[in-house]
Amino acid sequence: MKKILIMLAIAPLAACGADNASLSPEELESRSPISNIDFGTDDGEWSNDNECDDPRFKGPGMTGTPLLEEDIKADATDCREAYERGELTLIE
Repeated sequence: MKKILIMLAIAPLAACGADNASLSPEELESRSPISNIDFGTDDGEWSNDNECDDPRFKGPGMTGTPLLEEDIKADATDCREAYERGELTLIE
């Protein structure tokens, strides 16, 4: 099943995996502390596939496929691990 892009007010097109370039030093420096982020659960269809599927994030740790509203907070492990590696920033 293909994912369908839903444009969200909190996460425009950059969150659908379109911007997978490395994070700049400024983005890494200004990221929220990991303890302040609610990563949610692993209840999403695409969880635990080593790609973050939550449109609240951007960076090279993101999936390259379009995301659904239902993907929000549904891929906690992948997103947390990519965030810990410095591959994501929260854009919400």
